[in-house]
Amino acid sequence: MLTLTATTPRTTTPTVSVVIPTFNEAGNVDELMRRLAAALPAGAEVVVVDDSTDDTADRARAAAPAVPFTLTVIHRDEPAGGLGGAVVAGLRAARADWAVVMDGDLQHPPAVVAELLAAAPGHDVVVATRYADGGDGSGLGSPYRHAVSRGSKALAARLLGGAVARMSDPLSGFFAVRRAALDLDAVDPIGYKILLELVVRSGLERIAEVPFTFGVRHAEESKSTAREGMRFLRHLTTLRRAQRVVTPDVAPVRLDDRRHHAPGSPRLDVLIVTSEAPPIVSGISRCVDRLTVGLRERGHRVDVLSSVQIPRLMLGEYRFSTLLAHWRRVGALLERYDVVNLHGPVPTMSDVVLLFAGARRGTPILYTHHSALAVRGAETLSRLYNRLHRVLSGRADRILTTSEHYAALERRAGGPAVEVVPWGVDVRPRPLRPHHDGAPLKVLFVGQMRPYKGLEWLIPAVAGRPGLELTLIGDGAHRADYELLAGSAQNVLFTGRVSDEDLHRAYDTHDVVVLPSVTQAEAFGLVVLEGMAAGCVPVVSDLPGVRDLVADTGPVVPTRDVDALAAALDGLAADRSRLATLGHRARRRAEGLGWDTCVERYEAAMIATVEGRGRVVPTVPVTAAAPAATVTRAG
Repeated sequence: MLTLTATTPRTTTPTVSVVIPTFNEAGNVDELMRRLAAALPAGAEVVVVDDSTDDTADRARAAAPAVPFTLTVIHRDEPAGGLGGAVVAGLRAARADWAVVMDGDLQHPPAVVAELLAAAPGHDVVVATRYADGGDGSGLGSPYRHAVSRGSKALAARLLGGAVARMSDPLSGFFAVRRAALDLDAVDPIGYKILLELVVRSGLERIAEVPFTFGVRHAEESKSTAREGMRFLRHLTTLRRAQRVVTPDVAPVRLDDRRHHAPGSPRLDVLIVTSEAPPIVSGISRCVDRLTVGLRERGHRVDVLSSVQIPRLMLGEYRFSTLLAHWRRVGALLERYDVVNLHGPVPTMSDVVLLFAGARRGTPILYTHHSALAVRGAETLSRLYNRLHRVLSGRADRILTTSEHYAALERRAGGPAVEVVPWGVDVRPRPLRPHHDGAPLKVLFVGQMRPYKGLEWLIPAVAGRPGLELTLIGDGAHRADYELLAGSAQNVLFTGRVSDEDLHRAYDTHDVVVLPSVTQAEAFGLVVLEGMAAGCVPVVSDLPGVRDLVADTGPVVPTRDVDALAAALDGLAADRSRLATLGHRARRRAEGLGWDTCVERYEAAMIATVEGRGRVVPTVPVTAAAPAATVTRAG
């Protein structure tokens, strides 16, 4: 029997769900709740899943009126799956996007929860580790327990390999996990080591680590026994067998079946190969998502193969795909489609596809060239790679770029046809923009907080400057560095990630959208176009593609130039008439770049790519049962 008791009311979606499995922890409950109350962010919820034979659940319920978070207590009369089963029950009950799993004995300090969440963007799981630099496992106690812990860790890494071997503490019971990345229906927990179960069964690859000090138990006794050790060995064997079934699958994400369209209309089987796609949050991911949905709505079947299915290794700003290791299966997969839309350049991904599948060997390839590769600190290597990749891009059947600058670089005598197709934007009703004399110029930055985005030049250009207010929407590993750079400036606000609704509201209420990027990794500026569609004046760095998008709608400034950026913003703040004129001009330019137009041009390019091989474009078949098409024309 399972009893669910919500001891405090549920309102909006929590900022984080903290899942705590408990077994006879009555002596720890009061102190645990006190520390959680001091450590958790506003809007958090705590889910206690209790398998106790003492009054742990009652003590937790009694603490509910005094805590500032939503508290749910689940008492299981039949503790199926042990601690792991309790965690799964808690994850199913959790409501936040991210859940933190921790023990109730205070060996997992609640204060570390904030560090786990800070490292979460771009990952599926963040592990609190005792064994990385800065970590401390002294709370284990005796040398024997230390030896058992390290031996078990080494055994798990050797047997399971992959993501488990890459973690410094794969047996940790303290971690944050993105709930959307979990396949809880596939999970079959055995005993204590639930992190192993989730990583292997759900195929989690995007993993970060945060060092922490494993504390001494506050009260009660350890539950570690020889029986648990045998259960751990059985668990490893079970996961090893499961890996043999799951690991070889590199199938792409398959969207809904094709909708019914008029007989005789084109109907392609399309495979999009890209580094980033949902649930990854990035500009490329958003463009791929809109493209897949738009093509599907036109009657085509669209599948996506990305780093979500083929894991990549991430070392700071460096990312390496494992596509080559899976090429045998991927190469056979390509042949099932009418056309492949490859996105690049992505080292170890787009170059592998062009090398092994290009030059008209099999399925036609429509190559979307986003930008030149530009990795900070590896400029010479980036230039060499760009030269190589230009040779490889000539093996595609057709090339699309988002700007004339990159189209000119890709054109060559006897090479594939090259066409410029800008990305699109949803043009919403124009917002009212009342301007008040003397009000500060409201400046908006939207994006990942990574070094190439240029925030180390934007923030000094605004911080403490009268007449300017800067809002920064987004997150990333370097956010703390940028907050430190802003210091105590009252006119710089960091919001973190926001909902789409709040993002639209930000576009509608700011005067300027700024993109201060410093390398050619920024090739278009999707967020700039979104701001322009709301009437924001763009202020951008002088980069290929980005300056083509802006054209004459806003200032273009040199990269890495704090004074020039500050002068451009001060000039707009001082001349409200010019600000209004440029805002109208930006809106008009965005109105000509809708997503429907982008998808339509991609469809035409795909059809031309297939026909360029002398192949017949598949169409919706005409059958006796097909209804007559009805066309309604305006006027």
